[in-house]
Amino acid sequence: MDEAKHSLSIGLFAHNEEGNICRTLESLAKQDVFSANNLNVRLTILANGCSDNTVAVAAEYLHNSTLLSGHVLEIAKPGKSNAWNRFIHAKANGSVDSFVCMDSDITFGSGDVISQLLTSLRQSHQAYLSIDVAKKDTSLKDNKTIFESISLFFSKLMNKGSTAVAGSLYCARGDQLRKITMPEGLPVEDGFLRAMLVTELFTQQDNNQRILVVDQVCHYFTPDPSIKSLFRHEERLLIGTFINSMIYGYLWAEVAETGTDAGQLVARNNIHNPLWVEELINQYRQTHSPLIPRHFYFKYWKRWKGLDFWQRLISFPIIALASCVKYFLLKKVERRLATESGLGTW
Repeated sequence: MDEAKHSLSIGLFAHNEEGNICRTLESLAKQDVFSANNLNVRLTILANGCSDNTVAVAAEYLHNSTLLSGHVLEIAKPGKSNAWNRFIHAKANGSVDSFVCMDSDITFGSGDVISQLLTSLRQSHQAYLSIDVAKKDTSLKDNKTIFESISLFFSKLMNKGSTAVAGSLYCARGDQLRKITMPEGLPVEDGFLRAMLVTELFTQQDNNQRILVVDQVCHYFTPDPSIKSLFRHEERLLIGTFINSMIYGYLWAEVAETGTDAGQLVARNNIHNPLWVEELINQYRQTHSPLIPRHFYFKYWKRWKGLDFWQRLISFPIIALASCVKYFLLKKVERRLATESGLGTW
């Protein structure tokens, strides 16, 4: 009977993805969770702030598909954090056992990616969330450009041993995600999600075992096609990481003072003062100079120090170049944040 089945709710987040979403849906339809007898799977496509034909294209695909069923939820307000809140806290998801959140521009490396993430998570006694390996689709090319080869090498170097959550695909326990509410307008919501889980809503120090890496499976994404788009993407990540760090400081202090966990604090703030993050940024701007902490500039070198001798020797030119680029982008971000909040940056 359905009551005995494990319930899985899949949220596919889309913002102006009319050119990619069918490819993703075709790949999703091949996942074996949809044919598993012990699972009750529901799919929701969360089309947020779309100004193209994403909604119509997705609805038509679902209407014509014999393998995939689901519905499209059109959300007028753009932003993944807002769409995430709508999805996780929807009445229909009030008791689901597990969630899968994914982007609408990825493809799966095999037909068992989601089932492997789900099974591994259910078998773990400590993990709240499981991730696979996110790979650039350029890794599938036989003839790579020099830029693509360097990019792949750098990504592999930076991601080795990491438990960072890739927002493009993850599986999580339903009871844990329902404790969390995202601040509105976050540019980097996956970093915030990870922080909430590993700190037990900012009530304990980090426990990285809450994040489970299932490296037997993977999904593919398309990297930025040009230097200009890559820089824009990196700028968004830097802005988001900086905003998250300010929010973390606020939450640690507020949780310690009030005894209320961070999930309840954010939910309360979103209701009673929707501009609370912007006000926090304004306060920080007035009391800190320089705006960007120094440790932001040395992230790559910190990772480089952990490599063995030959890896450090080989990667030194790439790390040096990447650090120079990051310095330039951080200075640009600092100038930008001097006059605006950076919230809602895509």
